[in-house]
Amino acid sequence: MSEVIARGENLVIALTGVRIFSDGVELLSERHLRRGTADERGWREMHGMFAEHWGRAPLTPERLRWGLVLGDGTRLFAEDRFGAPADGEDGGASVRVNGGSGSGDDHRYTMRSQLWLHPLPSEGQLELVVQWPAFGVPESRVILDGGAMSALATSVRPLWG
Repeated sequence: MSEVIARGENLVIALTGVRIFSDGVELLSERHLRRGTADERGWREMHGMFAEHWGRAPLTPERLRWGLVLGDGTRLFAEDRFGAPADGEDGGASVRVNGGSGSGDDHRYTMRSQLWLHPLPSEGQLELVVQWPAFGVPESRVILDGGAMSALATSVRPLWG
């Protein structure tokens, strides 16, 4: 599965894949930034906003925001949740950024990250939602089949026996 979720003048955000696990789903994403006509200072500012690190940057209204709308209407936001859930955390549905990497040069930069949804989605559609006001990206979404993801989980086999 691969689909562009949002496109701006110098930015593209895409869903690049989905990995199904026995207890959740990992949504793979890429963000691509190009320098365009920005001067050196403008490029440094763009790159700084683009490569902000989760959990370290202040939660400003201009930041990158990820969310999901589950088939039952539940809305989940990644916000400042990064990594695996802590012991004793609420057992309800959650989504969080789970790793990432980046690379680039003086003209373009790419960031890859994963969103972890736990538990498996129920029947119905699953909407992946992204918004990034700093780059002029309004709320944008891609619709996935949550039921098909859960059905695929029955064929998951452990890596280690």
